[in-house]
Amino acid sequence: MSFAPRDNHEAQVQFALERGVPAYIGVLGSIKLPFPSRVFDMAHCSRCLIPWSGNDGMYMMEVDRVLRPGGFWVLSGPPIGWKIHYKGWQRSKEDLRNEQRKIEHFAQLLCWKKVSEKDGIAIWTKRLNDKSCSMKQDNPNGGKCDLTSDSDVCRYKKMEVCMTPLPEVNSVDEVAGGQLEPFPKRLYAVPPRITDGSVPGFSVESYEEDNNLWRKHVKAYKKINNLLDTGRYRNIMDMNAGLGSFAAALESPKVWVMNVIPTIANTSTLGVIYERGLIGMYHDWCEGFSTYPRTYDLIHSNDIFSLYQNK
Repeated sequence: MSFAPRDNHEAQVQFALERGVPAYIGVLGSIKLPFPSRVFDMAHCSRCLIPWSGNDGMYMMEVDRVLRPGGFWVLSGPPIGWKIHYKGWQRSKEDLRNEQRKIEHFAQLLCWKKVSEKDGIAIWTKRLNDKSCSMKQDNPNGGKCDLTSDSDVCRYKKMEVCMTPLPEVNSVDEVAGGQLEPFPKRLYAVPPRITDGSVPGFSVESYEEDNNLWRKHVKAYKKINNLLDTGRYRNIMDMNAGLGSFAAALESPKVWVMNVIPTIANTSTLGVIYERGLIGMYHDWCEGFSTYPRTYDLIHSNDIFSLYQNK
């Protein structure tokens, strides 16, 4: 999933979508990203102009929130590689050195491990669990985030200077939240959030039933619209994605689906969607979607009008 601010001169998001790449208009500002916690395998920033060393490390803590245990953060551009590129960046060595030191400091607070720094690219990996990591208190407002707050609730919620706690584990080698199957097996494997009962109202049985139901529906769709498998439709949106079974049933490398979970839905299932190897975001359909005009080839809606009929 790519995101960038709206830009009239260089519409990066529009370019990405026209190439058939998942993207939306967004910024890393003061509000949390529209994703649940522990959903991305990797976060990448290349000259993205985000002040990682500022705001007491708040932006790095937001990256930590959305990264899966063992996930990677890849950073290139200033200040990484400052010894070679400082003249081209028109900044002093001291300024760039201090900026990188601050980034390294916050990475250490988050218990990230640097695995590589070479040719202007630095890579850190997130801790597997909190068993051997307690956030140091030398960060002015540091520490663990409030355990009573749901880290998956992020719509219009302000970012915080704190480390999002991970689910409890029994050993230092255990992956917090459960180990995922490699893709494409994870598309139909029962997601850990279903097996551990963290999604109210859903069980292993109801998950399997949902998969079977949408396999039948998609089979019927393809009989009516025989272009679904041809590559004619690349960018697809599901306005009320549920468990992501519609997207999974398409089973085609020729398409990708933006699985949208309405913010007024009774249960947040977006974490399950990501554990299936799919993507999506939260959105309130009383507002405009964060994209450019004419960027989706097909839009699918199920129960969306019933959900919003009294809004």
